[in-house]
Amino acid sequence: MSEHEYDEQVLQHLKEVELQILKDFITICKKYNLTYFSTGGTAIGALRHKGFIPWDDDIDVNMLRSDYEKFMEVAPKEFGDKYIFMDATTEPRYPLMFGKMVKRGTRFIEEAYQQANYPLGIYIDIFPYDKTPENPVLRKKWIKKTWYIARMHVLTLIPNPKLPDGMSGIKKVIAALGCRMVYGLFKLIRLTPDKTYQKYLKWATSCPEPDSDLYIDYSYLTGENLMIRTREAFPTFEVPFEDTTVAMVQNYDDFLRPEYGDYMQLPPEEQRHNHFAAYIDFGEKES
Repeated sequence: MSEHEYDEQVLQHLKEVELQILKDFITICKKYNLTYFSTGGTAIGALRHKGFIPWDDDIDVNMLRSDYEKFMEVAPKEFGDKYIFMDATTEPRYPLMFGKMVKRGTRFIEEAYQQANYPLGIYIDIFPYDKTPENPVLRKKWIKKTWYIARMHVLTLIPNPKLPDGMSGIKKVIAALGCRMVYGLFKLIRLTPDKTYQKYLKWATSCPEPDSDLYIDYSYLTGENLMIRTREAFPTFEVPFEDTTVAMVQNYDDFLRPEYGDYMQLPPEEQRHNHFAAYIDFGEKES
């Protein structure tokens, strides 16, 4: 086992905890008639393995912005004693543009976020989908703008964020120095995380084509590869996932293939990655 692989018992227990978080998430969605759909490894795992991808360690779900906002409003009333429902609105130190449902009393610290100063526990990710222009030129403008603001948001909180894996040498040194300088500048001019998040929301939720039926996750680097049309995606249907089910969009193949290619084929071993944590505490006596 390499230093970036879990012990099998740890990975299995992590999956059990995440599965329970997913079940509680679905309970809230059903109670309030909120629509969600699985994505990424969760959707592929359901289709290919009827559960988790064997080496995977996370759960990802999507919601249209209106359902996402309703969920973040009602969820704390239902399970606030058990979970932290976290995004940049509820946690001012949070650097990301999507939400997490975090189990209280646990710790899950990924190497990329060891310097973060917000509650880091075992979680599932919840990605809001926003209406985006049908016109590809306009859409790319919105993607570029939201991506830029999201990077600004990170640098209001973290002076040395994790840089792309492919970056090395002098380029990496210069990029790291640039990040620290921008972080210092933002402190000097008092650019706060709240200001950058509100600016991000203003762009993400202001599609210039109100009649568009195209939706995107602006927080995802290659969001154009995972767009949906509501008339093609909904209503969702249930697919087996471990001992429960997850929601899948109707046109799941059209949804997944642009980003993942032939997702029903197992990738080579060297491409089987997860969110390996530098530190995990299950919040249990035996941890």
